[in-house]
Amino acid sequence: MTNKLNVLIVEDDEKDSAALEAEIKANPDKLSLAGTSKCSEKAYEFILNHNPHAVILDLELQDGFGDGLVLLDKLRNTVLPRRPYVIVNTKNPSKTTLDAVKLKGADYTFYKWQSGYSPKTVINHLLLVMPAILGHVEEPPEPPTKADLQTSMREFLQVEFNKLGVSVKNVGYDYLIEAVILAADNVNQGWGKIIGEKVGKSEGSVSHAMQYAINSTWDNADINDLITYYTAPLRKNRYVPSTTELVF
Repeated sequence: MTNKLNVLIVEDDEKDSAALEAEIKANPDKLSLAGTSKCSEKAYEFILNHNPHAVILDLELQDGFGDGLVLLDKLRNTVLPRRPYVIVNTKNPSKTTLDAVKLKGADYTFYKWQSGYSPKTVINHLLLVMPAILGHVEEPPEPPTKADLQTSMREFLQVEFNKLGVSVKNVGYDYLIEAVILAADNVNQGWGKIIGEKVGKSEGSVSHAMQYAINSTWDNADINDLITYYTAPLRKNRYVPSTTELVF
């Protein structure tokens, strides 16, 4: 798990931005500067592409471009792998505006007109909440391996074959499942040989077992189950499909 907070600064005042950046760089073991921006739209794009842990957002951006409140609203309505912790800095004393800031998802608000405010205070707050932020960081899951995908498909096919009425007592039941998995992997012929080599049987034995399982299903299964769960059109007189027809 990462042990540093990546912080994006969205601030149009160059002096304030430089002071925040300096405070971040003064804590290199805990914080790293992800980027800076004067534009709420560019900041939004940056968050989408880089997903920083935290954003320090100037609400007004009077000398920049855009609006901090708009950025908050966009973030609230965007699905992200990890929502950044948002600190809002503002000179606006309006209670209505501050209520809107909270409603749109700001995690903490600093008032620049308040006694004791400084960029260092903002960064100290980040350091205090850092363990909680990192505690909620979810590492992206490992992509499934081919074996994982095949296991999931095998479980799915077992459910579908059971609905169709294919008996697990038939050896061909497992062979048919393997044939479908091979077909899904773009192996469209030679299933009997491939499966036979895997289980120590001849190609003919495997092919016969698969067709026998199909024949047995069509002879014994409830016709309503066949109509409901067999995805291809069911021909008249319970026409028995070949292995290739069933698989595809």
